[in-house]
Amino acid sequence: MIEPKIAIVGSGPSGCFAAQFLRKSLPDAEITIFETLPVPYGLARFGVAADHQGSKSVCAQFDRMFERDGVQFAGNVTVGDDISFSDLRSLFDIVIVASGLRNDRRLELQKDKDMNIVGAGEIVRALNGFPEIDLPKDTSGNLAPLGQKLAVVGNGNVAIDVIRMLTRPIRGFDGSDVDDARLLALRGNGIRSIDVLGRSPIEHAKFDTSMLREISHLPNVKMSCTGTEGSTDCKALDIFREHSGASEPDVEIRFHFKRVPSAFLKNGDTSILFTEAPDGAEHFEVDTLVTAIGFFDGLPSGHPRSGHSWVGPNVFRVGWAENGGQGTIAANRKSSKTVAQDIVDALTNGKLQIGAAGYHGARHRIQSDIISFDGWKRIDEAERANRAEGRLRNKITDTSEMIKIALGQVQSSLTKCA
Repeated sequence: MIEPKIAIVGSGPSGCFAAQFLRKSLPDAEITIFETLPVPYGLARFGVAADHQGSKSVCAQFDRMFERDGVQFAGNVTVGDDISFSDLRSLFDIVIVASGLRNDRRLELQKDKDMNIVGAGEIVRALNGFPEIDLPKDTSGNLAPLGQKLAVVGNGNVAIDVIRMLTRPIRGFDGSDVDDARLLALRGNGIRSIDVLGRSPIEHAKFDTSMLREISHLPNVKMSCTGTEGSTDCKALDIFREHSGASEPDVEIRFHFKRVPSAFLKNGDTSILFTEAPDGAEHFEVDTLVTAIGFFDGLPSGHPRSGHSWVGPNVFRVGWAENGGQGTIAANRKSSKTVAQDIVDALTNGKLQIGAAGYHGARHRIQSDIISFDGWKRIDEAERANRAEGRLRNKITDTSEMIKIALGQVQSSLTKCA
């Protein structure tokens, strides 16, 4: 029997899929999934839009993996801080990096100081109850409204998620796990217009047409588009042609294709986004500029917590840590399956040495309170018990409170909503 000790860094879908495939092929392997947060599932919990619960349902099968298949969860462990990666690599026969990409890629353009620019991924995480968010605050330290006029640079699915969640009527969030307080704070007194800029012609736009259609069906919006002259007929163009929209819309959403931002500058108290396109320059008054142009590691090369620096002969990569932030959960499942098979083949052919100490040796070096899967279930129960009407859970956003609940030290301080 092959009994390797396997560490997976990151408990998002790619890491959990890798564990599932490895467990099927290596029933006697010791598999431990390490996670920085006290809660598992990464992208599925914090990166999938809160109103798209179907995509989050994959967490149920991961629950079964931890509960029945002998895969161990070690939460509240930051590799690079609580244990060095070199120690982890020496203590396990195989290490799989599934740490994903945390930061929104920065938009490179001319801009004045202190312009209001936020990442689309940061908004999605905020509305999903992520503990630490990097969004503007008001003078009291509370989340600041985005304003009435928004511009979104990029028109992929993350951009569409943000647009939909910021404009969907509140009743449309029934059955979701959205953070209502943050949602209302970001909306402020109401968003009136969103201009969406994309470099590509409409026939090559990166959004899924099903998601565009979902926005077109919102009862309170009116959609329009520019930059489609000479475009090839496509499903996206048909959606705009068929869309009549609300007669008195709360929000106007204007898509601009083949348009590139060039500068974001102050003009008195007004912020102006300057853009260029084949048919000429155009500018927009904007309260907040939202960037939706992908993700990156965000840490310099060589940083102890940077996944890009984690290399070695027994180190493998899956998901966004491997492909630079590309692909859906389903696509990255295929990637995890391929990598898992590569590992099994290498073990079978004797290309990987086994005999490391594994989790037993690692847990004595970890400088944090390790949260087990049972600890996560205590957090899960607290969130579900305190859910508001129409919501699946009320996510705890304070990491220290999560840890105390997981360790059985306190009950949740959340109050049950009627």
